[in-house]
Amino acid sequence: MNRLRFLLRQVYYDVDRSLYARPAFILFVLAAIAVILPFAEERVAFLQSVARRLTWAVPDEPAAVQVVLGTIAGSVMTVVSIVYSMLIVALSLASTQFSPRILVGFMRDRTSQRILGLFIGTFTYCLLVLRSTHTIPEPFVPTTSVFGALLLALTCLGSLLFFVHHIALAIQANYIVDRIATETEALIDAALPAKQAPQVDVPPLPPVKSGYVVRATQSGYVQLVAVDALANIAQTRGVLLHVVRHMGQFVPEGGQLALSNQPLDDETCAACRDAFDLGPIRTMQDDFEFGIRQIVDIALKAISPAINDPSTAVTCIDHLSRLLGRIARRGDTEMVRLDESTQNVLVVLPVLGFARAMDLALNQIRQYGKSDVAVLLRIARALTDIADISENPAHEAVILRHAQMIRSVAAPLSADDRQELDRRLGILFSRLGETPV
Repeated sequence: MNRLRFLLRQVYYDVDRSLYARPAFILFVLAAIAVILPFAEERVAFLQSVARRLTWAVPDEPAAVQVVLGTIAGSVMTVVSIVYSMLIVALSLASTQFSPRILVGFMRDRTSQRILGLFIGTFTYCLLVLRSTHTIPEPFVPTTSVFGALLLALTCLGSLLFFVHHIALAIQANYIVDRIATETEALIDAALPAKQAPQVDVPPLPPVKSGYVVRATQSGYVQLVAVDALANIAQTRGVLLHVVRHMGQFVPEGGQLALSNQPLDDETCAACRDAFDLGPIRTMQDDFEFGIRQIVDIALKAISPAINDPSTAVTCIDHLSRLLGRIARRGDTEMVRLDESTQNVLVVLPVLGFARAMDLALNQIRQYGKSDVAVLLRIARALTDIADISENPAHEAVILRHAQMIRSVAAPLSADDRQELDRRLGILFSRLGETPV
């Protein structure tokens, strides 16, 4: 059952991020309505009475109705090409201006998927209703169905205007970074233990010996781990499993996936291997590190000489401080899965701790933006905000180390450029109980 839920989750994520699943579903629904409604209108008295009340909006001549439906279908198909062109342009612009790794977010945009489905479904609906309109053996106009086509045409018109507005907002840096940060916050809350979570003694990593290692049979990024399945295996076999790969890490064929404190037979190794989903790309299923990585990539692209947009980099740093502050409020230990009856540790999962998250979020931006005073100032302010948010004394050393690195990279700048930066760093050092040299 755990394996089935694991597979269903994989399938749902792959379908959810596609540009065909929801449009295809809407198309099939409208196509079914277009087939059933005219058939029912010829036989159901209630629908016939409704059709008589709609004669003011729908012509009763089959030839006129065919012209109306053909016009709607042709116009909608023309608009579909425009909508897809706009979407492709938006994807291309986002890829070159920000980062190709953010394209998954655009493809998962449900508004775009529903609007595409509406247009394609309306085209199919009109074609199917058109074939139900006939003059022999006797004239028949499916008035209710034709009225539905008119409503769909008006809905498509309004959706086109909304889609233009939606795309104009979706390609703005602030909206992109905020969307990524919001998704990442949800993953952080799900992945990291709560601050009040009880601490347990984590067993040390077992030695790497033959028969103790679960190795990958294919290369790829860790997209998902079925922790419940691993816990069941550990409980059944009486072993302790250490997952050695972080979510989102690349595993070459033959690389380590997990270590056991006891030798494992081939069947158990295969079962453990099935609990790991490896794919060609990183995903945002459980990998909140990938969300941080995307925001960092946008910031790096913004401060590159080709783009030269420090304001976007500053926006990225603001949202990175938001995520780092959230990580600082959560637990900073390895996750474990316990046996409910004995409270023994079954599975140990590595997590992205505060120190590693700080390095991931700030190191490259500091290195590539060392000559941009605005970027360094915003990093200094972000460090101050994180220091205020965090209540863990162990985090102070990490924040202090990054503050000292900011001061080091700013040393070549002129005294005037460093004045405000030195002031902000001085405030930060004072809050951390350090005297700047």
